[in-house]
Amino acid sequence: MKPLSLFVLVLTLFGLSACGPVPRNSQIIQPKFLFSLDYGLQDRMLGLPEGRAGEVEVYMREGIFHILDPVLKKILRTSSYGDLLSSIYDSETTPSPSFGMTYDRPAKETGAGTLLNEGRYAVRTIFFLPSRLSVDSAQKIYLADRLDDQDSGAFDPLTGSYGGWIIRRFGENGRELPYLGREGSRGSAFPRILRTDCLSDDSIVVVSTSGSFYTVYRYSSDARLLSSFGIDTAALPIPLELVDSNKNSGSTGKIRADVENLIPMKTASGFSVILKLNYYRETSDPATLINTGLENAGSWIFSMDGTTGSQNFGFQLELSENAGEEEEWDFLGVHGDNFLLSSPQRQPGGKLGDKTSGQFRGEESRVLRLVDPSGKALGACEIRIPGGAGLLKSLRVSSTAQLYGILLGRDEAKILWWELPF
Repeated sequence: MKPLSLFVLVLTLFGLSACGPVPRNSQIIQPKFLFSLDYGLQDRMLGLPEGRAGEVEVYMREGIFHILDPVLKKILRTSSYGDLLSSIYDSETTPSPSFGMTYDRPAKETGAGTLLNEGRYAVRTIFFLPSRLSVDSAQKIYLADRLDDQDSGAFDPLTGSYGGWIIRRFGENGRELPYLGREGSRGSAFPRILRTDCLSDDSIVVVSTSGSFYTVYRYSSDARLLSSFGIDTAALPIPLELVDSNKNSGSTGKIRADVENLIPMKTASGFSVILKLNYYRETSDPATLINTGLENAGSWIFSMDGTTGSQNFGFQLELSENAGEEEEWDFLGVHGDNFLLSSPQRQPGGKLGDKTSGQFRGEESRVLRLVDPSGKALGACEIRIPGGAGLLKSLRVSSTAQLYGILLGRDEAKILWWELPF
């Protein structure tokens, strides 16, 4: 791993048309409901929307949906019409499916067992704390999970605990492959896994965290470690504009940076890591010089080379003006070589959810803007969200310009998407 220490950098900022007022004539995109899932214990059902249900994840690849249910501890694989194709499940929390045939993964072996029937299949396994789902173009499943034997976990001196997190892999017909650790196949455990992503070349990116340190790993589809680098969140880049602003105002307040989002993307030369950083300036009482709090100093998008960690570019995000109110742009995802930003359009009394988890509640629409790596706006639209219908989770951008997610309602969950005009 190559540690990265970033200092104050002189940034050449490009056009800021990614930000500012939202066009009044933006195209309005209505959601398309693909299929719904009831709550319960049967084959095509999810656990009740409470507890860990808020961590449900949906991942679409090549038109096939994979749905992680962390409550019942199972992964459902469906067509875009909702037809159930397969289930990988923990028999301690989920009854055996009624379709197809089942083969087992012995508790202490990986990749063993005999497939009894081709076509639709069900695989019985053991899950501990499943999360962070991703899928490659061959429908190979990657899933973060805890090790069953915590004594084999790696001790993390920064947190004072054993990590014990691995990436489990399920290949053709749900057969489990050797897990992915830090060094590759059957490597040492990760301290904590923040996210996983399968890139367009089927390489897998794993972002691990330990204390204030992020490590970005990239592996080939056959589990070879290709690269890794570290990001010290205590030494993130500080834009020159903020440094000059402090000097010109005579402020002595320290500027702090916070990572709101981190998304890897495939490039022609390899891959990059795109970060949205929020900056805050310490404030103090002029008479006593005692710190009184933090004030918002703005947000920036930065790109780093995914192999070396070197910075490629950065641009500022100005506030979006919606209905007379200023709102921040959220970094929603990547589309090709460009970035998709999102900002709320709220009715009076509308309430935002947790934007860092892709969760939105009580909104009727959001403005989306596609920008290039210089910050130049390439297009915009407005998407409608069913107001008050539930909790919209796991929003992702597909490679074919669909935005999709799962709406967790009171009585059922719905998979929906928007066809973006980009």
